[in-house]
Amino acid sequence: MSSEDTLADKRVEDLASQVAETTDRNVPILLLALQDILDSIIPGSQKADRIRKDIWRFELLQSVLIALKQDFSQVNGKWTTAAQLAKILAHCAVGLDPPDSYEYHAIFLPEAAERLLILARNIQHRYMKIPERTIALKDDLIKAYKEVFDGLQWLFSGHIFLTTNVLRSNYLLQILITDDRETAIGVLAVLQSAVRVNHTVLNSLDEKVVHSLLDEVIYKLSAFNDPETGAAATRALVNISSIHQPLIRLLYTRYKGLRPLLSRWTGKGFGRDLKKLLSLLDAGSAQQAELQRLHRSATTIQAIWRGFITRRKLRKANQAFSSLQKNYRQMQVKRDERVLVERQQRELEHQLLVARRQAIRQTRQKHLDMITAMKPGDVNKFLEMHQISAAIAIQARWKGVLERRKLGLRKATAKQVKAAITIQRCVRQFLKRQEDRKKEPLLFQPPPGLTEERRLELQREIDLHRENHPPKPVSHERLQETHDQAQEMLAHFLTVRMAHRKNYQKREALLAALETDANLLADAPKISDASDRDIYKFTSHSAPVAAKALANHKEELIMLRQPWWKNLNVEEKTDEEIEEAYDYNIL
Repeated sequence: MSSEDTLADKRVEDLASQVAETTDRNVPILLLALQDILDSIIPGSQKADRIRKDIWRFELLQSVLIALKQDFSQVNGKWTTAAQLAKILAHCAVGLDPPDSYEYHAIFLPEAAERLLILARNIQHRYMKIPERTIALKDDLIKAYKEVFDGLQWLFSGHIFLTTNVLRSNYLLQILITDDRETAIGVLAVLQSAVRVNHTVLNSLDEKVVHSLLDEVIYKLSAFNDPETGAAATRALVNISSIHQPLIRLLYTRYKGLRPLLSRWTGKGFGRDLKKLLSLLDAGSAQQAELQRLHRSATTIQAIWRGFITRRKLRKANQAFSSLQKNYRQMQVKRDERVLVERQQRELEHQLLVARRQAIRQTRQKHLDMITAMKPGDVNKFLEMHQISAAIAIQARWKGVLERRKLGLRKATAKQVKAAITIQRCVRQFLKRQEDRKKEPLLFQPPPGLTEERRLELQREIDLHRENHPPKPVSHERLQETHDQAQEMLAHFLTVRMAHRKNYQKREALLAALETDANLLADAPKISDASDRDIYKFTSHSAPVAAKALANHKEELIMLRQPWWKNLNVEEKTDEEIEEAYDYNIL
């Protein structure tokens, strides 16, 4: 077998043998296997070209064309199978260049296009005969109808000369002469697709054929009320007129009432195409329509530019007014905020005054109730004690006022004292350094009284002492023992040093905390002037302090809930006693 006869895919030969051996009714089902073969290849590759040639050489493509002549109502899959075969025929035919090119282009392709139109006509006829209640079957048929037309469009897009055969075919005109909405939209799409693929196709057709096609399109605009059909017909006229400009003159002369007819479709959802078609009719030619469109575009650009210039001038002129309005609004906002703050302050003062009066009233009522419950002999004693406690409270308040008045002076005095102490410390350290520097002997001066003779005499005494008292020899064990003892002392020192260092850090931290608290107390504002931030400064984050404060709070609550005569001889209690009493009162 030569290289030209080598098969690109063994499945093609197997499928050809199966088709040759089976009956005519089973041929369409077997030919559907071509779709799997086409899906397995890469479009445009050399292998794809070879497989298409093998399909033509084994006459499978001709078998597909012959199979499309059958009545698919008796075949498995029915008209869906026919639509799939039409798709296979179109995809195999596009891109195929067989050796017998004349037979392929002159006979096979025109017959294939004609067969697809016949198939679409049969599906349309079957679709229109089926009653409306069988919705599922009608959906399958319209889907097959659209797939057949998709295959036809794919076929004449790959072979442009087929557009003339398609538009000249009587079957296309029969399909176009329909009152059904779905099928009319599909055939209108095929019509404008053919003109878009081959711009000169209308010039090659007879005038009678062109008039017949236009008559049916105009009839769709006049007889149908469905917006989708009207949109499809209008879009077809616009696209064909844009491509084939002599058609505009034909529409203008042959169809005098087209413009009033188009006005009935205003507001149906395809106003853009409708407006474009009306402009083409008014202009009389595509060039004139393009000139009018450019004129409108230029007018729009000029209007936008003039509006921009005017707005810019107006914006510059209104800057002063905008600034004035902005300042006035800011002043109004500040005034409203000030009025709101003053009103809130007055309301708060009124609420505090009312709360204070209520507290005084409750306290006095409580005292009256207590006096009413007392024995007559104890009333005077209670009043005297009450007067004494009131006097003490007044004295404490007055002493606090006096101390707070003196606090500013004390702060200034404390600051001055602290500054003086700091200055004195620095001066003393400076004077000490000067004294220590004076006491240090100069390196270039010998000690006083040390002459050369005295130095030699001292050196002889030192040498004599070394001769009379030589150093005692020390054994290795003694040196090792001394070394171990020194290591133990060093380790003990390092261990104790860490503990001392921690204690020192704790003392420093405590002193810093005490100094911080002292500074906070010294800088603390009056209670009436205290804010939330000032209160947060005095809030403790220590768990023991919080626990102690909670215990004191509980004790105070218990004392407030008890009768007054039980608080006369109050003794200090432990935390456990306070918690037990609090829990008992709560329960």
